[in-house]
Amino acid sequence: MIRTISIHRHKSFHPTTPHSIQIPNKTATYVYGLNGAGKSAIGEVIDGLARNDPAFAHCRIDTTDNARYRYVVYNHHYVERLIGQPIQGIFTVGEVDTIRQQRIQDVEVRTGELEGLITTAVASVSTVEGNIAKEFVRAKDDIWKAHEWGKRTTLAPLLEGYGKNKEKFFQDLRTHVLPDDGQLDTIERLEKRWADVSGAENERAPVSLDISSLERIERDPIWAEVVEVSTTSRLAPLVAELGNADWVARGQGYLHTDQCPFCQQGLPHDFRDELARLLEGERKAKVEKIASLVQAYTGQLEALELRAKAILADPDAKEAGLELAWSELRAALHDTLTTLRQKEANPSALVVVKAFNVEALNGALAKLNALIADFNTRIRDRKGERARIKAMFYQAMHADRIEAYAHHDALLGPLREAEALAKADLKAKREERDTLNTDLRELRRLQKGVDASIDSINDRLRSIGITAFSVDRKTGEDRLYCLSRPGVADCETRSLSEGEKTLIAFLYFMESLKGSHSEHETVDPRRTIAVIDDPISSLSQNYVYDIATMIHRELAKPESRPQLVKQVIVLTHNLFFFHELIRQHIKNLANAHNRCGLLRVVKNEHSEVETLDPTKLLNDYDVWWHILKDAQAGKVPTQVVPNAMRNILEQFFTFTTGSSEFPEAVQRLANEDTSSKYAALDRFVDRGSHRDAINGPPIDWTEYDVPYLLGKFRAMFHAIGQDQYYLMKMGEEASEAADA
Repeated sequence: MIRTISIHRHKSFHPTTPHSIQIPNKTATYVYGLNGAGKSAIGEVIDGLARNDPAFAHCRIDTTDNARYRYVVYNHHYVERLIGQPIQGIFTVGEVDTIRQQRIQDVEVRTGELEGLITTAVASVSTVEGNIAKEFVRAKDDIWKAHEWGKRTTLAPLLEGYGKNKEKFFQDLRTHVLPDDGQLDTIERLEKRWADVSGAENERAPVSLDISSLERIERDPIWAEVVEVSTTSRLAPLVAELGNADWVARGQGYLHTDQCPFCQQGLPHDFRDELARLLEGERKAKVEKIASLVQAYTGQLEALELRAKAILADPDAKEAGLELAWSELRAALHDTLTTLRQKEANPSALVVVKAFNVEALNGALAKLNALIADFNTRIRDRKGERARIKAMFYQAMHADRIEAYAHHDALLGPLREAEALAKADLKAKREERDTLNTDLRELRRLQKGVDASIDSINDRLRSIGITAFSVDRKTGEDRLYCLSRPGVADCETRSLSEGEKTLIAFLYFMESLKGSHSEHETVDPRRTIAVIDDPISSLSQNYVYDIATMIHRELAKPESRPQLVKQVIVLTHNLFFFHELIRQHIKNLANAHNRCGLLRVVKNEHSEVETLDPTKLLNDYDVWWHILKDAQAGKVPTQVVPNAMRNILEQFFTFTTGSSEFPEAVQRLANEDTSSKYAALDRFVDRGSHRDAINGPPIDWTEYDVPYLLGKFRAMFHAIGQDQYYLMKMGEEASEAADA
């Protein structure tokens, strides 16, 4: 069905800004508008677009399902085209074969049912596809979390090219399956590998720590030996007895005179010589050796620490565990040095040098050298290493999201099954419909003819009481119709009155909805939209009910009768006919919007279409009041104000005074008021609603102040005690009450 009609640059519609007409989603839509408001332009646009007229290429029709429709438009152009030339025959189904006709009806019923079932099936497919799409959106958001945390790592350059394309990332990540052994580097390890190949560092040499020299010093037997004083000195027995040789040796450094440095007593004359003999010789040699070994150990340890410091600076040292192993060994070495220094301070003392365990250090060094070797291997092939890092990075992200993929697959499986079933059901129904449509075209081809439409038009004429003329085949032209009058040999359409032309054109239009001018064309009612513009123009009031009933029963609400159109839009300026169309649907006008679409065309500078409330336009008298309200709101031009006021006042005074002479009523009011304001209003209304040789165009209506004119208009009702009536008709009761 038509959803919107966009119009501009045509007649009274805006020349540059498109006006979008929203058509209600109803089978029937009725559009009311005064003459000149622009309603006929709507039908012309639809007709022009249907005929692909380039003059209407800037306008547009949008349908609810974006489908192509057959638009059949009835307006005065249609009447002129039909009556002004030979009337073409309409190929419709006749009554040649009752059995075939019944088959046609059965097929049409089934295809109608199938169309409904197909619509439901399409909705089902759409629903399940929507559910699948929603699941993919959810799953892609879930998988995208890997991209988000990957972006926060130093490996972010490996994710370039995705931007915000979650779909591509979702599909690509799934292809990076886990390695067979399931072993993956940690993200930290991958980041380090990436840093290695991203830098300019060259190959690194293997490392080692040589502690063999320290071990040789530690194994010297002197550490377990008691260093004794020389026995050549007479002091030897005493020192041996006291066991204080080391103390005596240390005291020697304080002896500078013949006095004891400790007790200040005089010493024997040969004491210094005896002391020298006591501490020299073999003892002195051993003490010097101990001092030399301690010095060597200290130097070797310092060199080892410097070497270890350099090795610990290696980027892989921490990963290899070297820092802990060295820390433990260094502590042990310093403990040994302390022991050795104790021996140096007390050569006669026994010390035990513990052997240290170097397995942990050697293991850490071996691991570090393995890492260095791996590093060297990798930087020899930086390009290949980058590719390997990227592959494992994506595998790591896949491993992080593997449960998310599994959850997605578990949810998607039943949805895919439902989709397959829904599509199979839709395909089966479409195939059945297509097969039936093929059969239907063949049945209609065998059954078609122009006689059926002739009979139908003539039956319609007789049903509304017209027997003065009918339609018949034109002699010698099987595919053309002609006018036939009883007793008249050669009758032309020029003999028809305007009302008769309108009537026969409308009946022909109704019949054309069922068929076409070509016997090979198949008409699909579900793809046909009828637009009818003022079908009762020039017709007697007697036919209003007939035309309204035809439109309602055959187009708007066919009920058990065959469907002729998918949608019908009727445009009219006749308020009585407009209400008759509505009342065919429902008696309660307040609920009419539930049964049919109701619109109104208004025009100020340009035409516009708005929703209509039928309870506000009950008759022509209400229409004139509504025009004044529109003028007050600026919706219609000032030019219509005088005519609206005149019609209101004439009908009001006719009803209240029994006189149809509006000027006489004004004169009576003028006699009661010397201000002449009522007489002035009479002149404005009279001259503004009539034209003569003097009161003709051009008139500058912009100089007229609508609020001022309405003030005078209200004053007239106030003068006769009908002020409340004026407020009620103008819808100003609420505002007056609020002001009060």
